[in-house]
Amino acid sequence: MMNIETKYGPLLDICAPSYYKTGQLESCIVQQKTTIHTAYGDLIPQYHYDDVRHKHIPSVIFYPDGTLKNIALDQITKIKTTLGIFPAELLLFHPNGALKKIFPLNGKLSAYWSEEMESELTRPLKFNFSFGAFIKKIISLTFYTDGKLKSLALFPGETVTLTTALGTFVVKTGFSLYPDGTLKSIEPAKPSKIQTPIGEIRAFDPLSIGIHADTNSLEFTENHQLKKLKTLNQIDVFNANGDKIDTFSPLKKRSELDDDIYFSVPLSLEFKDGCLHIEHQLKHSYKLSTHTFAVSA
Repeated sequence: MMNIETKYGPLLDICAPSYYKTGQLESCIVQQKTTIHTAYGDLIPQYHYDDVRHKHIPSVIFYPDGTLKNIALDQITKIKTTLGIFPAELLLFHPNGALKKIFPLNGKLSAYWSEEMESELTRPLKFNFSFGAFIKKIISLTFYTDGKLKSLALFPGETVTLTTALGTFVVKTGFSLYPDGTLKSIEPAKPSKIQTPIGEIRAFDPLSIGIHADTNSLEFTENHQLKKLKTLNQIDVFNANGDKIDTFSPLKKRSELDDDIYFSVPLSLEFKDGCLHIEHQLKHSYKLSTHTFAVSA
């Protein structure tokens, strides 16, 4: 049996250790009940790996200086955050020791454990923000180093209604915040009308994947103005003489699973420094003061 000392207490009966070049422990699996002492309470790293749901991942991971980076918890544990107390099965930490990410559940999806089965174990949690209040199932919460919320990722299939400076939107996947708590980005659950400097555009990204919510397809500036969006609309560009000089339409992408199925790849638009920047394979830029634009479906 191999034990190892850490700044959080001893890890008992470890296996599969990995080390940094300095000799500092990077990660390991704990094989018997062990309690480590942290700023977030006494925590028990995962030591059960004998069912179809638990991921076979390191019980603990450390930064090169020995500070705790990740801990997979053996049982769902209540963790205190700036938003309240939440259940946790996996915790990630910043290098300064502050909580970085909390996962209420961390099950392994497979042929033997489905997303539906994981959803049955996930209980809805209550949130109350200035831009919306809701009770929903979530994948994770991400925090800045000072403890303020950075993003909230919703469980697949969940949506929330949020109010922004540009209107009210039904949101999937989740949202991200600036350090002052204002909305930074959201993921519209359906094509949503937005007034932009070039006219009304439907914001939507059909290819968005809800893994996390740190970045989303509809982004705002810190003073609540439109910054970026993705759309399936067509954009025609005209010069100062009224001549059409460019047309941008969503590209078609063939499915990797079925050659007969194609997906529409949305245009990426950014409004910055008095210009419209359109990403369409390459990035194209047009001054709003010298160009006009036509938006069509």
